[in-house]
Amino acid sequence: MSLRRFAQENNAGSPKSPLANPPSTPRSRASIGIYRSPASTASISSSIPFDWEAARSHRPPPYATPMSKARKSLATPGGSGTPRRKAVVRKRSLYERITSIPSNIAFQIALFPHNLPLPSSKTSARIIGSAMHFLHLCTRISQINKVPDSDVGWEDMYHEGEGTPWFDWTLPMTLLLIFSSIFNTAYLFSRTRIYRFHKSTAPLSSPNARTVAAELDFEPLKPPSLMAQLRSGLWYAFSYSWRWLLGMSPPSMSKPLPPKTSKVQQLSAWNPGELELELFSIYSPIHALLWLATSSANWILLLFIMGLTSVQLNIIIHSYNIRIRDKELIAAEVMNEYNEEFVYPRVNPIRRDAAVMTHQSEVVNVWED
Repeated sequence: MSLRRFAQENNAGSPKSPLANPPSTPRSRASIGIYRSPASTASISSSIPFDWEAARSHRPPPYATPMSKARKSLATPGGSGTPRRKAVVRKRSLYERITSIPSNIAFQIALFPHNLPLPSSKTSARIIGSAMHFLHLCTRISQINKVPDSDVGWEDMYHEGEGTPWFDWTLPMTLLLIFSSIFNTAYLFSRTRIYRFHKSTAPLSSPNARTVAAELDFEPLKPPSLMAQLRSGLWYAFSYSWRWLLGMSPPSMSKPLPPKTSKVQQLSAWNPGELELELFSIYSPIHALLWLATSSANWILLLFIMGLTSVQLNIIIHSYNIRIRDKELIAAEVMNEYNEEFVYPRVNPIRRDAAVMTHQSEVVNVWED
């Protein structure tokens, strides 16, 4: 019946014109550009490689930035539209400015000394060191002038202690300069920064490392104060000296922890300041002691030794700082090469879709022989 009905329908009507239903071009599939997000693609598994060169501004983006339509105004030549409105700025009255003076003064006092236009650290250290050398020179000259019958000048430094009082203003000034250099040295070598290695189980091979109790604290770790470090250092030196005299084992720097306590490795890294480091190279305790040994017979030699000591310390400090910066550059380049060669190719792998189609006739029934 179906074949007969098909033949009747074909013979009943006139043949259809081929132009009645013209062929249409299939609609092309929208291409996914590199600027599109991988989430907007047709597949979930496929991904588009990230354009690192465009992200580093080494290559322009594949799409143009849409230009915003600026409103034309009468202020521009040839423009049309409403003119721009001038902003009205309210000025404070004389009474408001006078009443705000105390609050401004309190604000500036709260910012002191950070609001002062101070020179750089190296310049400040050079100024302070030069001033300390000048004060020590004035102190030595004053001690010479107090020698009785001082007509020769520098030659009388051999007899500068004869006929003069043992206490005058030169003694506290000399002690102040010596203790200032010692305090700067102690402050320089006591500045540290604390790091804790929570993922490291093996002990660190450093004399500044020790084992402490693990505490989950998001605040930055603060090193102990200078006085606390001096007290602990003096006590350790005293304990080590009498233990060494009695032939006992030296004391331990770290305190014993309770048995049921989670432990973590802590490293106290030296973190010197630029001002203290530069001042140490210009006026150290050695310079202060050399000034005390200056006399008419050796003042030229001792001035040369002081200058040579400052230059030597400055060269060593400068060379070591350059070495540290070079090591940081090498470490940064090693991490960059590691990221480019291993990390980035595995974090953003290039994938593609692979589909397999089959038919029922190709299915093999394993239960049939």
